[in-house]
Amino acid sequence: MGKMRAAVLYKPLDMRIEDVDVPRIGPRDVLVRIKRVGVCGSDVHFYLHGKIGSFVVNKPLILGHECSGEVAEVGERVENVRVGQRVVIEPGFTCGVCEYCRTGRYNLCPSVRFYGAPPYDGVFSEYALAPEENIHLMPDNMTYEEG
Repeated sequence: MGKMRAAVLYKPLDMRIEDVDVPRIGPRDVLVRIKRVGVCGSDVHFYLHGKIGSFVVNKPLILGHECSGEVAEVGERVENVRVGQRVVIEPGFTCGVCEYCRTGRYNLCPSVRFYGAPPYDGVFSEYALAPEENIHLMPDNMTYEEG
């Protein structure tokens, strides 16, 4: 798909708008054209201090984990999401196989990783990639800002 614009943090107080590669879609992935993002306290903390606890920005990182947007592309094995739908992305990616994940308590997964926390790029970009299970459809009466 080419290039997209993204806000890339290099070190505390050094964020640059740059052209980066659009993520490559896999068979179970959904590519979302980002319409709105939220700036969370963790984003501000990474920007000001370059770290939160053991999560340290030691290479360029796209921040952000709260977003809404429109589906731009779906992988060949995606079943329940289609191009053009309005969506939000669950920002925590889990293993899907541990006891917590299997019993619906995925928020306790010891392998959880988040958008915008080192080393995983976030959503302060034109596009974001997520597995289908992290995509949630927005109601028709919900705005992108509310999403």
